[in-house]
Amino acid sequence: MPTYSLDGVALDHPAGCWRLKPGTRRRPLPGVRSVEVTVPGRAGELPIVGLDHETTQLPLEFGVTSRAPGGGDGGYVQLEENLEALSALLGVRHRLMTLRYEAGPIVRVADVTITAVSEPEVNVGAARARLTAVVRVPGVYWRDEVTTTWTGSANAADQAVTTLAGSTGPITDALIRITGPAVNPAVVDVATGGTVARSSGLLGSERLLIDCAAMRAAKVTSDTWDLAAGTDVTGQITATGPGSAFRWLHLTPAVGVGDPFSRVVLLTATATSTTGASKLEVRARRSYI
Repeated sequence: MPTYSLDGVALDHPAGCWRLKPGTRRRPLPGVRSVEVTVPGRAGELPIVGLDHETTQLPLEFGVTSRAPGGGDGGYVQLEENLEALSALLGVRHRLMTLRYEAGPIVRVADVTITAVSEPEVNVGAARARLTAVVRVPGVYWRDEVTTTWTGSANAADQAVTTLAGSTGPITDALIRITGPAVNPAVVDVATGGTVARSSGLLGSERLLIDCAAMRAAKVTSDTWDLAAGTDVTGQITATGPGSAFRWLHLTPAVGVGDPFSRVVLLTATATSTTGASKLEVRARRSYI
């Protein structure tokens, strides 16, 4: 049975103090921002692709009991204490919380806020209550818990990033590292055509780090992923493709022809003056809608 936890606390309490109702267990799919453009003399509207998703929201409905954390029934007093404990868990407003979804081997996490909690419906005689919390995922997408690193060639076409296989949403916060020697290195997301490039060279002892989320880049001379350890070269980066004015290289999974179970991120890397030591690396977590 699928389960949730919030900041490490099970939303199906192990002692039965509160439990999620079955109807709220499946993660909802995000909607898409709608844009309608019509022009005179043309039927319908202009087709627009590449629209972003709306923020994801999901209701979590709880049944609260009078069970004590240590076992046994504590009556109405324990029901009040359970409601207070659950309210404290759901009442965090000063930071994002981590919501973890687990269904067998499938584990997804998201940074969330609780935007509303309903007034509890209390049955005094039975010492039971029911309430609903509305969870909002500002970043829309669910992620893997673990960050992985993939290594490929700095000069090869249509390379499958195997560590990101199975994603259903774009990866918007990847770290990319290109190891020299390489002249005029560029990386292309095959699905969207988005590109990041630097019109300069890398020596064999140098690496180019690109932070796609922060839209920053640095040149380093050690085996590190820390941009602060190198020289800032953000101004030397050229980004092209959809939305490139305000975001760099969203790694987008492509669905295999006729096979929706085949989902892979493909990258093309180009550079001149490369050797066997030149390589492309991607550090990221898979993304899911």
